[in-house]
Amino acid sequence: MRRARNICLGIDTTGNYCSVAIVDDCGILAFAVEEMSRGHAERLGLMVKDALAKASIKVSDIDKIAVSSGPGSFTGLRVGLSFAKGLALPHSIPVVGISILEIWAISSDPAQNGSVLACADVRRNQVFWQIFTNGIAETPPHLTGIDAAITALNMQTECVGNGAHLLGAFEEQDSYVCPARLAWIGLDRNVNTHPAIPLYHRPPDAKLPGGKSL
Repeated sequence: MRRARNICLGIDTTGNYCSVAIVDDCGILAFAVEEMSRGHAERLGLMVKDALAKASIKVSDIDKIAVSSGPGSFTGLRVGLSFAKGLALPHSIPVVGISILEIWAISSDPAQNGSVLACADVRRNQVFWQIFTNGIAETPPHLTGIDAAITALNMQTECVGNGAHLLGAFEEQDSYVCPARLAWIGLDRNVNTHPAIPLYHRPPDAKLPGGKSL
């Protein structure tokens, strides 16, 4: 029996976790997180199956799917997006993509009344960051060196994300994304403003013959 309207499945496979949650307007119906650096493709389907059973619903009961769109592991990112679209297609379920920068920002400012710089450590002495004010993106995502991001931080009230410590935050954070928070954000987003497409922090390193870029 369907428990509530507005049910959303949240999926994150962008980092060192495989995370799934099913939420509705009132609370969490199912929640599962497993830490892993690889193997997301093998575990994700089973985790979603278990979550559906725990929530006592069918796939067709889901109103929306929210999937982390990046930045993150190239392989993990593709796993999550491909699975979400494959699950949604036969049931005509809308799929929205939410960046982990937005998830980090709203998780740290749930009242959405502050200013937050969300920052991802993407190696090579670079960070991928974006500023959110009152829960709304104030800037597009930027890939810059650490010094440029520190300059942009300026008087922002908070810096969050797994790259925040590079900008002077006191505590180092990992890449964890709460799938329930992801799903709740997804309930308020639409496919036009948040399409389920990958957000890459830099172009692929692979080159075509002759050194041409893909």
